[in-house]
Amino acid sequence: MDVSIVVLAWEDFERTRACVRSLPSEAEIVVVDNGSSAEIRQALSGFCAQQGVRYVQSGSNLGYARGMNLGVRHTSRANVILSNNDIIVHADAVARLVATLADPTVGAAFPAVVTPEGVPQTEGGRFLTMRVGLAHATGLSLVAPRLRIVAPPEEADWLTGPFVALRRSTFDTIGGVDETSFFYSEDMRLCWAVRQQGMRLAYVRDAVITHEDDATAKRRWSEEEISQRRTREFIRASRDMGGRRGHVAATAYVCGTVLRAAVGGNPVRRAIARGAVEGLRAS
Repeated sequence: MDVSIVVLAWEDFERTRACVRSLPSEAEIVVVDNGSSAEIRQALSGFCAQQGVRYVQSGSNLGYARGMNLGVRHTSRANVILSNNDIIVHADAVARLVATLADPTVGAAFPAVVTPEGVPQTEGGRFLTMRVGLAHATGLSLVAPRLRIVAPPEEADWLTGPFVALRRSTFDTIGGVDETSFFYSEDMRLCWAVRQQGMRLAYVRDAVITHEDDATAKRRWSEEEISQRRTREFIRASRDMGGRRGHVAATAYVCGTVLRAAVGGNPVRRAIARGAVEGLRAS
C-alpha cells in the first residue's frame, strides 16, 4: 500500500494506541509525539517499537500544522494521510481514499466521519465570500441555505480534516500544512491551497472513520474557549485567503455574529463573538 499515515499525538496514549491499531499494517505509519510528558513519551515510544511504527518526538508542542509537517518529512511513500489521534479507521477506508487520489483532478480526499455513537459528523463549509458574509450580517442566510457558512459535504468548499489524504507531490506543491495558525482552520487553509492549484476535493462516502470530536482540545479548554478559538482562526484564515474582499466579507460576518450574541445572550454565542472580533483584529 503506497501510503504513509502521520498520526499527531499530544498527552494521549490510549487514543493514539487505538488509532494506530485501526490502521492497515501495509501502510507506513509515523506517530508524532507533539511534546507530551515523559510518562506518555515512554509509553508511546515503547508501543511504536512493538508495532514497527516510526516514532518522532517534536521536543515541544508545535501545534497541528508544524507537527504534521514534521511527520511528513519522515515519510517515504507517494501518498500521505494526515490523521488526528482520536479516530478509528473502518475497514478499507484507507484503500478507498488512496484509490481516489489516482484521479489527477483530485487534490485531497476526505472520508465520511461518524461519532462513536455512529451519528454522521462530516463537517464542511463555504469560503467566506462577500455574498456569504453579507448574508450572515443581514440574516438572509436564515432563508437562503446556499449562502450559509455551513454546507453539506458534497457541496462544501472545504471539509474538516481529522483524516485527510493527499498525494505527496500535492502536499509539497502547496507547501505542506499552512503554519499560520497554531490550532484550528488548518483544514480550511489546506482546502483553499489545493483549490488554488486547480484541483478539487473528493468526499469519499464509503470510506468511513469514527472521530471523537475535539478530544484533545476538550482536555485543555472549555466549550466557550474552543468556540472562541475556532471562530478567531476561521476569521483570520478567511481574511488572509480572501485579500481585500476577504477582509470586507469577514467584517460583515463579524457584525452579524456580534449582533446575534447581543440578541441571544448565550455564553457560547458570546464566546463566538469575542473570537470573531479577535480574528478581525489579529495581525
